[in-house]
Amino acid sequence: MIMGIMKSFVFKLLLVGFAFAGACACGKTDRVDLEEELDPEVVEIPEVPETPSNPETPVTPVSPEDLYAYVPIRLTSSDMGIRDASNEFGFIVFGKLIKAADGKKDIVFSPLSLSLALSMAAEGAGGETYDQFSSVLGWGEASREEVGAFYAKMIEGLVTADKQVSFTCSNSLWAAKNLDIKEAYAEQLSKSFAAESFSVDFALSETLDRINEWCASKTNGKIQKMLDGLDEQTRMMLINALLFKAPWSVEWQVEKDRPFHGSNATAGKDFLHLDGSFYYRRFEDYEMVGVRYGNGLAYEFDVILPNEGKPVSDIMKSVDSETLRHLSPTPVDLFIPKFSLEYSTGDAFPQCLEELGLKLPFSGVQADFSGISSEKLSISKVIQKARVDVSENGTEFAAVTVIGMDGSAGGEEPKKVVFDANRPFAFIIRETDSNAVLLMGTMSE
Repeated sequence: MIMGIMKSFVFKLLLVGFAFAGACACGKTDRVDLEEELDPEVVEIPEVPETPSNPETPVTPVSPEDLYAYVPIRLTSSDMGIRDASNEFGFIVFGKLIKAADGKKDIVFSPLSLSLALSMAAEGAGGETYDQFSSVLGWGEASREEVGAFYAKMIEGLVTADKQVSFTCSNSLWAAKNLDIKEAYAEQLSKSFAAESFSVDFALSETLDRINEWCASKTNGKIQKMLDGLDEQTRMMLINALLFKAPWSVEWQVEKDRPFHGSNATAGKDFLHLDGSFYYRRFEDYEMVGVRYGNGLAYEFDVILPNEGKPVSDIMKSVDSETLRHLSPTPVDLFIPKFSLEYSTGDAFPQCLEELGLKLPFSGVQADFSGISSEKLSISKVIQKARVDVSENGTEFAAVTVIGMDGSAGGEEPKKVVFDANRPFAFIIRETDSNAVLLMGTMSE
């Protein structure tokens, strides 16, 4: 466990998203029936109650036991298989995004957000189309019910694992007014993914405004403009939004204007610095350190620092979910730059997914989404936008994934090491008990 001073405040959980085992994993709005006419000027968003300003209003204090409570995520053997496959899928996609960027920009990518969006699409897939989802996402012999239960369990667990960390997950279905959505599909999305449903006209500019407003509201304004425009041929959209905000479990010192040797130039940056005990390991071509958030148990920020002269893209080829399990407490003199990154996958996802074997869902002729509608549907767009901010106060990230569908048409004390991330590196945010990877990224400038 990382040695440090625990933060004395708690972030309010914005419970939006999934429900599981009778408990509300994320607060959700009432489901809107597809048949109902919606006011195009209004998107119903749950209000978060304000903290009472009246000094006479009693406020229930948070006990230290509750503040630092840790709720492990208990996974079955089937759950663990899905988790491991999901992490590996994330690492593979991350590697392809790095390759596509070709060192011209940094990557911020949420494997969890992409997996959730694809899982909602798979819920309505049949035959060989569903088999390809299952194969690429690594579900193995798991049934649809087991897959849905796994994601519901994960989201509930990620919400409750640390009361100092705010994590929310929101899902939605946007369907053309004249698209005959099968009731069983809409009900399953509401049941398994707590997805809101909206009936819209994709030819209207108001629909674009509503979708962007929904994404902005679910990410606390981090993702302001998810989509630049809509295609009139779009028949349906599935959207996942994640929001994560966490304080560190340690108190940082800030050292200003230290040199960061970027890919193209050296520039002065403000660095977080602390000499203490952190989870660490040196590998042949890189070293890795982990810093905990909140209660010091559930969430971790991992920095993967290549040896001098080794590019991040080459190093990430040898990093997988198993690598994350081999860090051990070590005295470290740690330096990490403060940074903020924004990234959009653009049109990279469809090609990436097809290269991994997910081809049928993109085929206007062969795609089988008969569980969604009697109309012939195929995936036409998969896009993700993400933003991450890392400072001495903690970390905040938001990610939104949109899927668009068209119609047919005990030994010696370890020696202290100096870990100075003053050159390009990769980073990961994960939940340590389940080892679920929430975010991956690179920082090179």
